[in-house]
Amino acid sequence: RVREGSGIGHALERSGYFPPMTLSLIKSGESSGTLDKMLERAAETQERELEARIAMVMGVFEPLLILAMGGVVLIIVLAILLPIFELNQLVN
Repeated sequence: RVREGSGIGHALERSGYFPPMTLSLIKSGESSGTLDKMLERAAETQERELEARIAMVMGVFEPLLILAMGGVVLIIVLAILLPIFELNQLVN
């Protein structure tokens, strides 16, 4: 589409992969002649959003990992102690 004379902003909009904020920055930069600065700003915005998402996922993932590790430790402890308790009951 760009080869046909369409703007980069319109071509990217048709792809459906970019958020509206990024598209408006690209279109604004294209019309004002500062596309390089607007692309930089759009990249920084995308990077901040990605970092926020990663932080949120890690915030949820860490407690789940701790619970899973606790479950593994519990299974190991039970695997060791249950036979000991069964032997104790057999002796009595």
